[in-house]
Amino acid sequence: MTLEQLAFISEVEAAGTIVAAARNLYVSHTTVSRAISSLEDELGFAIFDRSRRGSTLTDKGAEAIRLARIILENAENLKQLGESRETGALHIGAYPIGPTTFLQDVVSRFNHVYPEYTIFLNHAGVNDIIAGVRDLTLDFGLICCLPELWSSVRASVQVTELFESNLVIICSPDSPLSKKPFVTPNDLKHETFILQSEEQVLYMMQHVFFPGDMPPISMFSNNNELIKTTVMSNHMIATYVEMVIADDPLVKSGRLACVPIKLGAELYKLKYLYVRPLKKRISAAERTFIRLMPF
Repeated sequence: MTLEQLAFISEVEAAGTIVAAARNLYVSHTTVSRAISSLEDELGFAIFDRSRRGSTLTDKGAEAIRLARIILENAENLKQLGESRETGALHIGAYPIGPTTFLQDVVSRFNHVYPEYTIFLNHAGVNDIIAGVRDLTLDFGLICCLPELWSSVRASVQVTELFESNLVIICSPDSPLSKKPFVTPNDLKHETFILQSEEQVLYMMQHVFFPGDMPPISMFSNNNELIKTTVMSNHMIATYVEMVIADDPLVKSGRLACVPIKLGAELYKLKYLYVRPLKKRISAAERTFIRLMPF
């Protein structure tokens, strides 16, 4: 059993397929497949059930992944014993950041483990975050990504999917839309929108929801408070990631309604991704930060 084999099974579980994992690791898929088969032979059980749709964990495989990641993290910590922990910093790009976000809890818990570290958490657009990760001005990024743009993001950075979240509209509780279990683009084509100043949002509107004729757009802004108060007072609508907006005080108090968007037969979901440089070694501090995230 080798650390390389453990790294391979961890990456396959994160990426979903052997081919995707091999691409992230810069090795051939044959190398990854043979290493996993050898490890399975040594352990005496299958870690993955393989099919054309990807690799899914067996029950014992799930426990193997958990233990493998503990071993990999401890190995990384051993490598860094000789490095100074007197000071340090993590430069993180994140989009979106809401008023009540899980990141607040992660940062607090991280500071207990690494009190000597300073976190620079930058709220920026997705393209700016990817550029910062690529040119190493950011250690890593946490971004929401449209499923239609998933492949283009993977082209320039390492990508791990953390979770999916529904895309929702926020609207006045007096709006007829608020009474619906979900809304469709057809329900929204005559509504007036306030959009966040983010290229992906405009792409989504132009190419995914309204490819023929865009609805009215009143304003672009990155000021969340301005967006929410304008929606409340002017009976407009805005789009948000459910994970970000669901616990907002205005939503929880009923002053804003939150309704998922359905596209075709399914609710429309965005992927929340952890993106990092292609060839930079992950630090123990970064690994700890990601491990503390609740997914």
